[in-house]
Amino acid sequence: MNYSFATEDKGPEIKQLLSDSGLRHEDITTAQLKHFLLGWDGPTKLVAVVGLEIKNHRALLRSLAVAADYRNRGIATKLVGKIEDYAKSMEVDTLYLLTLTAESFFAKCGYQPIARDSAPAGIQETAEFKNLCPASAVCMARHLSAE
Repeated sequence: MNYSFATEDKGPEIKQLLSDSGLRHEDITTAQLKHFLLGWDGPTKLVAVVGLEIKNHRALLRSLAVAADYRNRGIATKLVGKIEDYAKSMEVDTLYLLTLTAESFFAKCGYQPIARDSAPAGIQETAEFKNLCPASAVCMARHLSAE
């Protein structure tokens, strides 16, 4: 597995993988893609993605997806670790996320459930918080600065 950050031309492939995984992607802009980490099987087969929306020293971890044929191989865990390292390099101290299906996975990665309305304003103003994820989604956070 090779990893690289997204380039603008990869937008359609990323959105297709997210769509195939049942994740919303309508709000993703080409400018945001610079904070998306991709996992490749060989030079051309996109099999995994995760992204950040950075708001000052906080970020929304979003769009974690692994192609169906590549699941249960530790790829998602590896991607989360790599995007957390990247977040730290960008001086992000806390990551937030919303999930409908992966609460137990993220708990194993060190994320804790929090009240959705306790997320910072910048995070709550993202399209994912405001429009894309329903109120039933679990909000979780992980503080990176204490590590």
